Amino acid sequence: MKKLCAAILCLIYILLLCSACSPKSEPVQDGSSTVADTGSEPVETGAPDEQDDKPEPEPEPEPDPEPEPEPDDTFVPDGNVNPLTGLCDGISDEALHRRPVSIMVSNSYDSLPQWGVSKADIIYEMLAEGRITRLLAIFKDPAKIERIASIRSSRPYFIDIAQSYGAVYLHFGGSVPAYSAIAARSDLINLDGTKGSWEGTLYFRDADRKRQLGSVHSVYTTGEYVEKALAKLKSPLELEDDPSAFNFSERHSAAEGLPAEKVQVTFSSRHMPYYTYDAESGNYLRFQYDEPHMDAWHKQQISVKNLLVLRMELRDVPNSDLHLVEITTTGSGKGYYFCDGKYTEITWEKEKYNSPIRFYTADGSELVCARGQTFVSVVSKTASIYIDGAEQ
Repeated sequence: MKKLCAAILCLIYILLLCSACSPKSEPVQDGSSTVADTGSEPVETGAPDEQDDKPEPEPEPEPDPEPEPEPDDTFVPDGNVNPLTGLCDGISDEALHRRPVSIMVSNSYDSLPQWGVSKADIIYEMLAEGRITRLLAIFKDPAKIERIASIRSSRPYFIDIAQSYGAVYLHFGGSVPAYSAIAARSDLINLDGTKGSWEGTLYFRDADRKRQLGSVHSVYTTGEYVEKALAKLKSPLELEDDPSAFNFSERHSAAEGLPAEKVQVTFSSRHMPYYTYDAESGNYLRFQYDEPHMDAWHKQQISVKNLLVLRMELRDVPNSDLHLVEITTTGSGKGYYFCDGKYTEITWEKEKYNSPIRFYTADGSELVCARGQTFVSVVSKTASIYIDGAEQ
């Protein structure tokens, strides 16, 4: 009996112990979810967010930069186009269909300053004698000439260049070889101030220049005097074709060329003119005798869009007291074309003394120049030419 009571008491004790160790449940509110307390953030039940299972969209690629526009080759003239510059520069109807005029201008140091040369459409510089140079200034329309000086004597190879453009040739005197060429050329129209009796009607002497520089550097003329002289000529002045040496376009042949910020040419140890590219104006500025090459009449430096340097065969005339030279302008040769701070190698060709001079690029294409004025420096085949300091 005692054992039975002890067993019952033991069973009651075990039941009480199990009841004390059982966890108590919290009441559940209607409509709520049961959340296990795990010490972490609660996890929402229900449908998952549809965006969580989609990949993030790739960023749209940036558009390619627009290519630089090609230069517009379409030129819409707003007047007569000067065939020597490619510009609408106010040329008259009469001058457009008439021969250009070309004028011999001294370029020795003791003849400076010059007048009027900055307005020329094309200028050629070549040796005269004693390693000094002269200029041939070519104008399609003499109306550009307010006053030009000093006008000097002729040399035969300058006549060749004038006839390349079908130009009337103005000069004051000439060398013996020049007068021989003039006498032999029936197709040449020349106005000579010495043997042609044009002094006093076409050519005049400026008193100040005569006093300061001497009589030889005092001769000048004007566009008005040139027009009056042309009106007196019996020779036909009309041209069937405009003899321009250049093809003009908004995209020139040196556009993809090598850099050329400074160009220096050699005529002698005393005369090494040079050109520097001026990005603001887009032109080459000319310097000579260590100074800017100035046009004193217009008070401006010589500034051109196109610069050509040509090599031609040069020989000294034997037994010449004046140290004259001969320059072969016919045949072919090499050179360089400079524009917009760049350059390309070129060749030139001229069949006869009165044939147009033509220019070609290295691949045989005709040279294309920018619209604007042009300066042509003609040096010997062996003369030093420096481009950005490097001898060519």
